[in-house]
Amino acid sequence: MKLPCAVTRDLLPLYAENMVEEETKELIHQHLAECSECRKRLSELDQDTAAPVDTAKPLQSLKKEIRKRRWYAAVLAALCVFIGVYAYFFHATSMRFVPWQEGLIEVAGIKTLPSADENAGPSPEAKENDPAPTAPPLSRANADEALILNVSSFINGFQEHVFVDDDGTTTVLMQAISTNPLPENLSHIYYEHTLIPVPDRLIYGFEQPQTLLWGPPLEGGTEVLPRLALAYYLMIAAAAAGVCGLAWAVGRKWEYGWVLRQLFFAPVSYILSHLLLKGLKTTSFFLEQDLLSILLVALALYVLFSIAWQVFRIRRKES
Repeated sequence: MKLPCAVTRDLLPLYAENMVEEETKELIHQHLAECSECRKRLSELDQDTAAPVDTAKPLQSLKKEIRKRRWYAAVLAALCVFIGVYAYFFHATSMRFVPWQEGLIEVAGIKTLPSADENAGPSPEAKENDPAPTAPPLSRANADEALILNVSSFINGFQEHVFVDDDGTTTVLMQAISTNPLPENLSHIYYEHTLIPVPDRLIYGFEQPQTLLWGPPLEGGTEVLPRLALAYYLMIAAAAAGVCGLAWAVGRKWEYGWVLRQLFFAPVSYILSHLLLKGLKTTSFFLEQDLLSILLVALALYVLFSIAWQVFRIRRKES
């Protein structure tokens, strides 16, 4: 029996793997002895079999892709948690100015502080018959005196501004700050706060109405306004977001269009951070603290947007 070429070529893969019966093998031997085309086909099969298929490379690529996606998911989750927790504590612990009410601060009076000479005692070289040294009379300007204030334990601290008039008189403008909500009735638990040197005038409150705590009244009043720098930064960020967003829309298909995208994410992150922490309020009495917090959250948002965009691109390619 002579096998045709078509049947022989169908059997050659099994023959090359030695998976045919002896009778079939003998028939293939006979056919290969007479057919050069089938011998060539068998030689090609032997070469394909000799070259092992690298099946590990697709698995390694898949494993790498899975690790990258897990890393993206972990970082996105961590950033979301950080932003949420930081915003919560920012609002929960942010300093608040305490409005004036009776019993918040009580002026206890002036206290003369012991000088260094009084604490040191008599000099060992002094003789009993030597006359006592005489000191020039002290005025309020050069006396070691302090103004003692009894402050409600509700208060966490103070912000103070000192103004010196042309005639040399000093005015201290004081505002209490606290992280606690203002209670309806203040407890009568006080701690001592000192002002050194003693000012000629002490006024409570940065904004009107103000309360005179010590000294003669000030004609016309004094008012300290909150700083407006956050409003300027917010306007700059909004303008930058508009320009960068337009540039990205036009050049997103360019070779370096991703640079325009990243530039757009920066001001948008700042704007969202400001809204998250400060809302629509653009004034601040604690400019450095508020600005640092806004920049920190803006950085976290920037990284969040960058990674989220990469995840979006991967999902879009797969769909």
